[in-house]
Amino acid sequence: DSKTLMEDLKIQLDEVYKKSQGFVKGIKILSEDKLDSTLYKVQARIDVDTSPNGKLIDELTMILQLNDPRIAVIVFDSSKIGDGARDIFAEGYLSEKLLSMGFSHVVDTDSVIKINDAALLDNIASGRGGFFSGSKDNAVDYLVLGRYNKISNAVSIPKFGSGRSQKTDLKNITTTLKITVLKYDTGDIVGTFTVEANDVNISEDIAVQNAVAQVSNQAAEKLSDTFKKFSSQPTQGLTFTIAANNEKNLNQCIEELRELGMVNNVYIREMRGNEAVLTVDSAQKPHAIFSALKVRTKLKISIANMSANSCKLRID
Repeated sequence: DSKTLMEDLKIQLDEVYKKSQGFVKGIKILSEDKLDSTLYKVQARIDVDTSPNGKLIDELTMILQLNDPRIAVIVFDSSKIGDGARDIFAEGYLSEKLLSMGFSHVVDTDSVIKINDAALLDNIASGRGGFFSGSKDNAVDYLVLGRYNKISNAVSIPKFGSGRSQKTDLKNITTTLKITVLKYDTGDIVGTFTVEANDVNISEDIAVQNAVAQVSNQAAEKLSDTFKKFSSQPTQGLTFTIAANNEKNLNQCIEELRELGMVNNVYIREMRGNEAVLTVDSAQKPHAIFSALKVRTKLKISIANMSANSCKLRID
């Protein structure tokens, strides 16, 4: 992979990252000894993955292509209604799995619930209908909506010598989790899937927790596949930051960006006075978009800095 940083039209950084021959997956300390005041000895068993297409490298590449997105996870329990319908355990488990995969911006979902209609989100998650048209509050980039159903059955065993069965105190819990992934600013569906798991335990609560943990783990793996597929599309979301001398020029620059033929969509992620942070969907690189905008506009625009997937423009 490569990364180039430009500032005032001069290359400040030009680096090429080569895939390593391996990476450390785990370390187990076998022994530790302090030999003297300056020397410390550690013996360890180190697990190294030498696969040329290692899973971790794939996931980090995917996260880089998505610009390390902000993700909110909201999961509803179909057996509950109202404000208590959310399942904090499932949300926490899924969020933890996403963090372990390398996503560093798994955000607090309470702010999303306060801004959006929880009933609408529940309807979308369950497939009952409803349309999330997108939100411009800049809270997150992707919204992961989940809704699970659980079925409890008593476990029966054959009754010796009778040809019949008898119930036991064991509970068999089957949990089905449906996931819908939305682009938060547009409402576009990135992906949808359903996973299922079951657990048997004498305690129904423990069986439910185990089953939910299993479907959450499966869902996390499928979420990774969903984001990988989405990140491999030719059109990517690039980050543009525009700092203008006044609001009029800022709005004009945003509109001219939207009208460029090489740009599919422009979404405003954040506004700070006369500065805007945008997501620009395009198959082109930032330098090509800047060059086209420079030809089109009458504004005095220049590059403050630029990389492979982001660009900061200045309007004087």
